[in-house]
Amino acid sequence: MCGIAGILHLDGHPCDPVDVQRITNALAHRGPDGSGIHTDGSVGLGHRRLAILDLSESGKQPMPVLDRRYWITFNGEVFNFLELRKELEKLGQTFHSETDTEVIVTAYHHWGADCVLKFNGMWGFAIWDSQRREIFLSRDRFGIKPLHYLSEPRRFVFASELKSFLHLHDFAPRENEEELRRALTTRGESEEETLLQGVKLLRPGHNMLVSASRTRIWRWWRTLDHLTEVPKRFSEQAERFRELFLDACNLRLRSDVPVATCLSGGMDSSSILCSVAALSAVDNGSGSERRTNDFHRAYVATFEGTRQDEREYAEAAIAKAGADARYIAMKADTLLQDLAQYAYDFEIIGSALLLPIWAIYRALRKDGIVVSLDGHGADELLTGYEDSLRSLLKSNGSLLHAPLRTLDVVATVTAMEPGTGWNAFARLLLDSDPFLRRVQSTARKAQRSFKSAPVMQVRKEPQWAISSASTSGEEMGNDERLAMNALSPLNRQLYWMFHHGVLQSILRKYDRLSMAHGVEIRMPFMDWRLVCYAFSLPDESKVGGGFTKRILREAMRRVLPEKVRTRKSKLGFVSPIESWLNGELGDWVWDRVNNKTFLENNIWDGAAIRDFIAPRQKAKNWNRRDALRVWMYVQADLWRETFFGSSMGMRQGATVSHD
Repeated sequence: MCGIAGILHLDGHPCDPVDVQRITNALAHRGPDGSGIHTDGSVGLGHRRLAILDLSESGKQPMPVLDRRYWITFNGEVFNFLELRKELEKLGQTFHSETDTEVIVTAYHHWGADCVLKFNGMWGFAIWDSQRREIFLSRDRFGIKPLHYLSEPRRFVFASELKSFLHLHDFAPRENEEELRRALTTRGESEEETLLQGVKLLRPGHNMLVSASRTRIWRWWRTLDHLTEVPKRFSEQAERFRELFLDACNLRLRSDVPVATCLSGGMDSSSILCSVAALSAVDNGSGSERRTNDFHRAYVATFEGTRQDEREYAEAAIAKAGADARYIAMKADTLLQDLAQYAYDFEIIGSALLLPIWAIYRALRKDGIVVSLDGHGADELLTGYEDSLRSLLKSNGSLLHAPLRTLDVVATVTAMEPGTGWNAFARLLLDSDPFLRRVQSTARKAQRSFKSAPVMQVRKEPQWAISSASTSGEEMGNDERLAMNALSPLNRQLYWMFHHGVLQSILRKYDRLSMAHGVEIRMPFMDWRLVCYAFSLPDESKVGGGFTKRILREAMRRVLPEKVRTRKSKLGFVSPIESWLNGELGDWVWDRVNNKTFLENNIWDGAAIRDFIAPRQKAKNWNRRDALRVWMYVQADLWRETFFGSSMGMRQGATVSHD
């Protein structure tokens, strides 16, 4: 896991090492363990190293391979590199390091671009072929690791993060207003566009080949093409899931440095912590090769006195795993001073304030931990969101035709949010059936006509809110959209969320939040074998018996404590922003929205937002919905300042100081 950057002058102009060094140094936080550049005529490659496998100088990058024909700069990990290395050794290849980096290049030499189909991991890398004078770039299947690029008539530039382009010679960075507007709506982020004009993201599961004569981008991975047969019996499905999950965890313990787990107390991170504890007592033969012995630590963010605190569940998982725990109290007054640094590191616009997540990775780094096992992907694979269940009810629910299944799903939804009560249950039940929805609609119309007044007041968005249509499926090709029709209703929605929706935003955010401190996140649920298997399962294996993630719960029987395994409520791992706005953060936000830069801008109505905030700030009665809605505009303004504001000096090449 590292930071990568590079420049290729398509007109043959020699690449200045100083230019490469500048854009590479902007990524120092991603790789604090070393740096290097390599220039070869018109090309320059840069690398910031986070040493995890082979801590010696042999692991330094950019790395030359096969008599210096190839040079690679690589961000990520290929976890099955030992197996691939043995396969390549049988083909007569010898190796000079103990890294996965060298295996990647050697695989490319032997198998060409199709080598990526053999990799089990996460990556963004660039390989320079000095004979063919071309760069091959690739991004992993699901977009866990980032890869940005700028394609100009005479120059091609790539980097791990947007901030590198702020330091690019002869480039005037400008915000992408269209993408900023998009980020401030329910549409979320684009899969390809970024907040910097002209800078794009290589899409997940795509390769790129760049030379003076051509630029080619093609898709190399589509999960729909790799679905598999699953056992018919649920018990057998769960056993196979357990085998795949444990092997995914085992592979991700390959490290020459300690590994920890960021634990929330929910099902996903608890499953990882308890599974790696179970693995510690088992010798898996070759699967245990290069497995670190130091992986028994758990880091827990606590929010004392708020509804976001999940300490009691985290403690249950820690006791079951026998892990060493560190609890870190997250308080607004101690975190506010880091907001500017957080915004610069984050370089993304989102509604949630994820400063506590940024802070917990900082705590890992201060303790010498540079690898964390996290539970991302499970919600989108196995149904962890209330919205997906509500959509399932409307697309496939029928109280009259499938009463037991409908009642089961409705009960599952209401259990996810404690205290919703009978009214919420009844509303969901009515909304689940097309016939009952029509009856309800007819009754409401009659009631309005009789009383000459609306039955209920619909809460409208404020006039300052940027509105836009949903983008569901808009970035998918027609062939993929048609192929998705073969999936079950729930899997169809989850597939979109996983590959084109919320998970893509989560992966971008967590990459920035962790790598801001030089910490690598490994995600067992994102193992491609487990992903393909999960999307091959029937809906009933994911939601049933009053539970979401049904198959994971069954697979973790006797591995997880029952308190966690049978827990139905769910909390997202974010800050209690409404509580903080009713306290210390509220004064900071009020000062912010009264600044001239916030009030006078070309994207949002600053005065209207200020007026919306004023009574809430005075009465200290923020609710979560309003807090999240307002925060993304405040964060957008903060991002603008840290990237472009004169006080931060970003255009002149300065950087925000790091610990």
